[in-house]
Amino acid sequence: MEQPTFFTEFLLVIVVATWVAVIFDRLRLPAVLGFLLAGLVIGPQGFSLLSSTENIHHLAEMGVVLLMFTIGLEFSVDHLRGVKNIAIWGGSLQILISIGLSLLFTLWSSLTLYQGFVLGSVIALSSTALVLKYLIDRGEVGTEHGRIAISILIFQDLAILPLMIFTSGLSLSTDQLAQNLFFAFLKTSGLILFVIVFSRYVLPHLLRQIAMSRSREIFFLTSIVICLGMAWVSGQLGLSFAVGAFIAGFMFANTDYKSQIMGDVIPFRHVFVSIFFVSIGLLFDIHFAIEHILTVVTVFSFVLFINFVLMSLLIVAFGYPPRVALAAGIMLSQIGEFSFLIIESARNAQGIDEYLYQLLLSVAFMTLLITPFLFSLVPVVLRISENIPFFGLPPRNWKKSKLEKNIALKNHYIICGFGKAGEDLAMTLKEEKVPFLIIEMNPQKVKKAKKLRMKAIYGDAANEEVIKRAGIKKAKALIVSYVDPFGVGQMIRISQGLNEDAEIVVRTRYERDVAKLYDLGADTVIIEEWQSSYELNRIILSQLEISEKKINHHLDRIQSRKELLVEEAILKKDTEGF
Repeated sequence: MEQPTFFTEFLLVIVVATWVAVIFDRLRLPAVLGFLLAGLVIGPQGFSLLSSTENIHHLAEMGVVLLMFTIGLEFSVDHLRGVKNIAIWGGSLQILISIGLSLLFTLWSSLTLYQGFVLGSVIALSSTALVLKYLIDRGEVGTEHGRIAISILIFQDLAILPLMIFTSGLSLSTDQLAQNLFFAFLKTSGLILFVIVFSRYVLPHLLRQIAMSRSREIFFLTSIVICLGMAWVSGQLGLSFAVGAFIAGFMFANTDYKSQIMGDVIPFRHVFVSIFFVSIGLLFDIHFAIEHILTVVTVFSFVLFINFVLMSLLIVAFGYPPRVALAAGIMLSQIGEFSFLIIESARNAQGIDEYLYQLLLSVAFMTLLITPFLFSLVPVVLRISENIPFFGLPPRNWKKSKLEKNIALKNHYIICGFGKAGEDLAMTLKEEKVPFLIIEMNPQKVKKAKKLRMKAIYGDAANEEVIKRAGIKKAKALIVSYVDPFGVGQMIRISQGLNEDAEIVVRTRYERDVAKLYDLGADTVIIEEWQSSYELNRIILSQLEISEKKINHHLDRIQSRKELLVEEAILKKDTEGF
């Protein structure tokens, strides 16, 4: 009977998650909110449709394992380029300071030092699942605040290893703890060595042999076996199953077969996410939260405040503009999914009582519940901070004299962003001896531009002070070479206010944003969606045995669609102007 019961409860979770996703989509609310509330309603504290605590824990653990595998698949070392310092040193300081503040808190409370350590460890970890999903859905993975948030999250996920070791070992004697740490170090080192050897010398050859069979079933099953196998090995070594699954995903992500595995596994992402967040709702005791509402709300507020302020200050301290720091600080202010592993570990080690266990669960649940609303504050904060002097400047450039030396230009082009598109344009202008200046927020890219003997300043192009120092009043054009859904409007407004004769060229990902950008005042909008469509048709049509006339007919149709879209947007802008 055990197996059918588990299957029934698993099916119930999937059915409820599906209905919740549909309802919350109609209400234009984040589905994650619905998943959390659905778990609360059907769980032991609700209608008790799910009453087996053991099965609930299995669902939660399975959801985390599968979810972390998909996150590992999408993880790339490129995410850490230019932000390695803030990821490693900033991430380390953030965790240590969080634990330190919690230990100080024990001096004014009845908590023990061990419980203070657990509290600090729990609040130090943010939600990779929620933040990454938000950034992907909003197309902000490549933004400066997105890259910083991802890099810190990755470090936090890896930090779960030592935190779990200390959580389970601090309740032991000093000799036992030292012995456990020593063996844990050996186990972790052995796992890392195994992963390096296996991923470099075994996995590529294994996948190549399996791929030669041309069987999708065998390839997919092998991927799942390796994922669950790594999770099992990690668990046997005393680490978490989720960390092992993440490592497995990371190993696949660095092979030539990443795309195939992603194609097979990623479609199940939403299933994994729904299971995980429903399972968190199942564990939440609403009766405890109501009974101790004052304490829960106090700790909840303390967690959000500490995480936001600490993250923001650390990011600014590492040389990033306050505008970027505020956005990343908001996104990283909640308690994450790995915190639940620490809470369970501390409970199993009998280091925390039932009261503190339920208190931490309640606070973690509430921070996750409010996170989608906090995310909605990010664009608001970005827009407000854009109007505040120096918020787009790194601390080292808050003195005007340091940047004013760079602005001895006239009739020049201002290139916002030094990614692939910006770099190619800068190289072209340099070869043609056309004056230009680059605004970039990645210090590594600024350094690269200067090595190429190009004029470049570090700062946020959506900040008025930065654009002023780039010489917008004397500039011929402002070119935004990257997609920034929130900042581009401010760049247009600032440019028009300071130099209405400067041509403004911006870039967008979707055609639906064209009318808005022209309405804001852009002179030219580069549409990625249209460019991809045109290029795709051009390449495929050139391979078909059809006449040049027909090829031009199809391409002209696509070109006409773009021209009509632009004309309608400009006509709407002119009409509203009257």
